[in-house]
Amino acid sequence: MLRSRILTTSQTLVQRTIVTQTKVAASNENKDEQNDKTNENQSSNDSFNPPRKPLTQQFTHQVKNQVPPLEYIDLYKSDLALREFVTKENKGQIKDMGVELGTFHWFEQGHLANQYLPSLHQFDRCGQRIDEVHFHPAYHDLMKIGMRYGVHSVAWEPLSGSKTNFNPHGHLQHAAGLYILTQVEAGVCCPLSMTYSGYPILHRYLLCTNHKLTDSFPLERILSRKYDPRCIPANMKSGLTIGMALTEKQGGSDVRTNTTTAYCDNAQEKRYILIGHKWFCSAPMSDGFLVLAQIHNDDNLNQPSSSSKPSCFFVPRWLPNGERNPFYIQRLKDKLGNRSNASSEIEFNNTQGWLLGKEHDGVKVIIDMINGTRLDSAISSAALMRQALVQATWHARHRKAFGRLLIDQPLMKQVLIDLLLESEAATTLVMYIATLYDMTYNNMHSNNTGETKVLARIASAIAKFWICKRAPETTYEALECLGGAGFVEESIMPRLYREAPVNSIWEGSGNVICLDILRSMKKSPELLQTYLSFMHETRGSNKHLDAALQNLEKNLLKKDLPSDMLERHARTLATQLALCLQAGLLVRRLPQTVCDAFCSSRLGPNRGLIFGDLPMDIDTDTLLKRLPF
Repeated sequence: MLRSRILTTSQTLVQRTIVTQTKVAASNENKDEQNDKTNENQSSNDSFNPPRKPLTQQFTHQVKNQVPPLEYIDLYKSDLALREFVTKENKGQIKDMGVELGTFHWFEQGHLANQYLPSLHQFDRCGQRIDEVHFHPAYHDLMKIGMRYGVHSVAWEPLSGSKTNFNPHGHLQHAAGLYILTQVEAGVCCPLSMTYSGYPILHRYLLCTNHKLTDSFPLERILSRKYDPRCIPANMKSGLTIGMALTEKQGGSDVRTNTTTAYCDNAQEKRYILIGHKWFCSAPMSDGFLVLAQIHNDDNLNQPSSSSKPSCFFVPRWLPNGERNPFYIQRLKDKLGNRSNASSEIEFNNTQGWLLGKEHDGVKVIIDMINGTRLDSAISSAALMRQALVQATWHARHRKAFGRLLIDQPLMKQVLIDLLLESEAATTLVMYIATLYDMTYNNMHSNNTGETKVLARIASAIAKFWICKRAPETTYEALECLGGAGFVEESIMPRLYREAPVNSIWEGSGNVICLDILRSMKKSPELLQTYLSFMHETRGSNKHLDAALQNLEKNLLKKDLPSDMLERHARTLATQLALCLQAGLLVRRLPQTVCDAFCSSRLGPNRGLIFGDLPMDIDTDTLLKRLPF
């Protein structure tokens, strides 16, 4: 009897405990949901701040004249050239992005993403092949905020209530978002750029394949603003990213020499089996890839590889049946810069891919993606130049030498003004091209072949060549403004400097772009005519620009110039096309002081060869007011 009473009491206590624990668990679960919603737009790590009140009195000396950490800069408001294009009417979320990303916290996230590099895991603990890359949490946080602001998707997001009309300022907002994010960390911009450029290709061609594939790879999730880093089937994810794998060891940019072979497996479904390799595949954890390969058939067995025409395929990481697609990551590249972004060498062996477009039309299919990523390369270079200027100006505003702040020293003023001119000319050019993209592609179903599309085509190639070439020199000069402090890894400057060359190499090196400009002008004479018509509208606005344009037409664009001579001077031509185009845009969009200084220093007879070697007619005082600080 006593024992039964004890059991009853014990049971009651247990029941009460269970009920209490259930209520607490439910309460905690509700709190967790609230915290998830609260933290959805925040970093997964604690907020980073610079050290507070460090000790300046050392055992042997007093620490003086040191530049304080740059804790905050509004990356939108402080950039007058950017604001000339991104205005109240078309800014979208760009202003908010500039405010949020300009904090010490996000710059520290960029530092951590490069300090702790991606690591390749080819096998799981049981020896089974998985081919996955692991990243530091800071990388994921940067991807998350980039996707939250729609850097990858804003250009293709349909307007409310429409499936065919798109954001009329989407490409400009994409360009501005990429520009701001690159200043914090460039590594994450590669997968975001490929996703932005790859979506219209897949939208145009992938829907023509079987429903089984499109059901397993829902295209609308490419436009999702939710970042999902999990390596699982695409239809189980909340957001998707796209990559590409084009070049091979033996050919590089010459994709006609590709040896990766595609064997038809199901003609009705356009499914092929790929066997081969790719020498450079960045962001290998993307959910799907655009790949170039040679279709195998008896007719081209004896055809020389230099004349082969590759086809374009879509290769998902996961197959429609929920199995992994054989996608073998051989190793990660040990790169000079862009180190937070994994770049890999991969092999295909019995890998399934789906044909996009017609056989042997691979370059034609993928050219729009290349044009998009080429412009993004120029945008990223312009962003590196801008952030280098920010760092140099901040240092000059706080560091003294010989009894005066650096910013008050005449020669340092010259250097900073020259850096400003280079930066604003680059920003103006890329943002203008983004507006051309909006006028051309804001409806992806449009077959617009007008002057706007023609001008965008040649201008993007010019920008890719010139701005990407100028970035290393500009970042170096800005680094030198910091002296020894800019040469140590605690500064952001070494990372900017290592990053600067990559955009000139990716998506076509300098020579490749110059030759592409020549081929395009020869194949489509309307390209050059449209360019010249655009430039002639600026006649009379600046004497140096008029003279440069006349020299360009008289000497470099002569119809009787031998083709070998033109090719030999292709870089000279591309350089003059770029400088004239930048000057023409500054005439149209920026204050006359900026335009006159740029034309005098870049096109005039007294132009210098190094930064700071400016003509005497520059309005120094007015230009200093345009610096970020």
